Amino acid sequence: MTVQSNVIFADLEKKRFQYGSNLAIYTETLVDGRLLVCGFQDNGITIYELSDLKDKSSFDLVVDGESLYFGWELEDFVTQEDEIGNVHGTLTLKNSIKPILLKITTSCCGFGFFKRSMVIKNLSDDEMIGLTSMTPLKSCIWNITDNLADNLRDYSISPYSVGRFKDLYWSHEGNFDWQDIPLNTGVFFQSTFGMSGHSSPFFILRNNLNGGYFVCQMGWSSNWKMAFFADYFNDGRLPMKVNLNLEIMPVTPAPARLIAPGEAIETPVVHFGMSHTDLDTAIQSLHLHLRKSVLRQVGDGLQPVIYNQAGYMQPGFKQPQMSEEGLKREADIAEAIGAELLMVDAGWYGKNGQEGTDWGNTTGDWFPADGLPNDLFPVFEYARSKGLKVGLWVEAETAGSKSKLAEEHPDWFLHKYDSKFDRVLDLAKPQVKAFVESEIVRLIEKYELDMFRLDYNSSSNDGGFNEQDGRYENTHWKQVEAIYEIFERVGRRFPNLQLENCASGGGRTDVGMVSRFTTTWVSDWFKMPRTVRILNGMSMALPPEYINRSTGIESSYAGNLDTQLHVIIMAHPTLFGITPSLEQANPAIKAVTRKYIEIYKNFIRTFHRTATVYHHTPVIPGADGSGWAALEYVSEDRKKAVAAVFRLMNVEENVYTLKFRGLNKKASYHVKVEPEGSEFMLHGYALSRDGLEIKLDTALTSQLIMLTETE
Repeated sequence: MTVQSNVIFADLEKKRFQYGSNLAIYTETLVDGRLLVCGFQDNGITIYELSDLKDKSSFDLVVDGESLYFGWELEDFVTQEDEIGNVHGTLTLKNSIKPILLKITTSCCGFGFFKRSMVIKNLSDDEMIGLTSMTPLKSCIWNITDNLADNLRDYSISPYSVGRFKDLYWSHEGNFDWQDIPLNTGVFFQSTFGMSGHSSPFFILRNNLNGGYFVCQMGWSSNWKMAFFADYFNDGRLPMKVNLNLEIMPVTPAPARLIAPGEAIETPVVHFGMSHTDLDTAIQSLHLHLRKSVLRQVGDGLQPVIYNQAGYMQPGFKQPQMSEEGLKREADIAEAIGAELLMVDAGWYGKNGQEGTDWGNTTGDWFPADGLPNDLFPVFEYARSKGLKVGLWVEAETAGSKSKLAEEHPDWFLHKYDSKFDRVLDLAKPQVKAFVESEIVRLIEKYELDMFRLDYNSSSNDGGFNEQDGRYENTHWKQVEAIYEIFERVGRRFPNLQLENCASGGGRTDVGMVSRFTTTWVSDWFKMPRTVRILNGMSMALPPEYINRSTGIESSYAGNLDTQLHVIIMAHPTLFGITPSLEQANPAIKAVTRKYIEIYKNFIRTFHRTATVYHHTPVIPGADGSGWAALEYVSEDRKKAVAAVFRLMNVEENVYTLKFRGLNKKASYHVKVEPEGSEFMLHGYALSRDGLEIKLDTALTSQLIMLTETE
């Protein structure tokens, strides 16, 4: 068992600060008014002071167009330990150029991970300052010199690679792939839609020469950029060297934030860690860190199986419109298949007097639609009588063009270049922020909700601008601040409330947003085979119990039913549109669906919250997903495990050999395979060394393997 140790050593005389998280050590020093990266080790051995790097800044801050990575004076350094064992070091710096105080907190969180947060305070008595840009984390890692010429061989060899989600667009979330970082050539990735997705500010760096991984995420729910540069120094003399420089930052037009006299603002939080083992361990360490120190859970943390009303009752798709009778039929279906929560989705609101509800154009008017004359109370009462919890979909940050809110408050929308964004409310305005929060609280209390689903189906791109004391401030920074603050307060006010983050599918899957919710809708795409790749990739950035995967009428036209259900029970399962009504239900679909829901509730969910995840196929190529995919989850005590093996498209061989990675090799396991239902006993060593041969002779099929240690 690995001993987790968090330690901080500070030499105030030399202004040198060293942070330790398990075997990862991160060192900084304040030299000539600059806070510099000295080194980053992954083996627990402290570097000599004479080996410190002396030219790499650990952050950048630009205020009113002036770069302030220099001019800093040490004011204070304090440490404290929190109730979960994390050790925090807060370095306070004062700038000699601008009236700014900077508090930098570096937290040692265990598992080789650190958390970095900053507070910028305007010390002026009467002058507002404008934040042009800021980079909360810059670093330089893997300073390679030994036998470099021989090991590189030539310029075609890339010493470093970056793994990231390479697609930025809706429905292609989680498409993980590696890209080499060429020598002396910069590589960067960014988002542009005004959200953190449909990619995510998450990356993994790999040292291709000396080994090791560096994993990083930024909690920021708007545009971002991450950049890398492999600096190869070779002037014909020895020693040659190559460093990997990295930075991750929020991106917004300037000024990103106007800071009033005496005001202090927080910058995006960055989580980063280093290890020198394998990719599985690097991802598992991230999951351990997120579960322990970042992500929110309610009660026992068990995720409820959701039945989403949208499916055969979905406005805009020529389906029956929402009604009390129809919603009660959905509750009947939910109970029959073993779901635990009925979610009422878009279309329940908006008194527009039309046939049906124009759900996208009536957001903002959060009152029951004409088709629900008795409100939602009878529906929720009926669902609860069947043992179901209830949830409600709300797109609280928007107001549709046909809403009364849009008519009464045209000034509440984002504005840019003398025109307004359609639908997007400007939460940078205090009165709009207050209204949105009050509506969220009102709906939770009115219906006594068990789950609140927040959606956001708009792209604000580079945001809008608001005039303040003769200057124009971009809206993105305050928009993010507002939504974070709202849901921090909502979470405290309703500690037993499940909160679902659903931003146009996977529009906001960064840890800043996810940490304030209990589950996240990582994509709106549920069709095979791409849904498998979405689960596979997103379960790198986030633990799988926080990842919502769904199946139903819209996804049912490719792949067999067992396979679709295998995907969702490896995540947080949601079902929709299983049948128009119980009377019309195919008995087989009810039986198969209920079987897998019971497997989730009675087997997978018993260890899902702490499962160790193994990605046997981290990269799944192709437009939608080609080859084989395999995921393995193992309980903390290694007494239980589940694995799913999927045959996707363009597969040449009919057999995949799954060699388990997380089992106790000394133990024996009872093995059950679905859908074939076979059961047998095998030793952990054989399952790990020889594996199981999974034979699937047609595309879009799968097998689910469940293991339980025998006495």
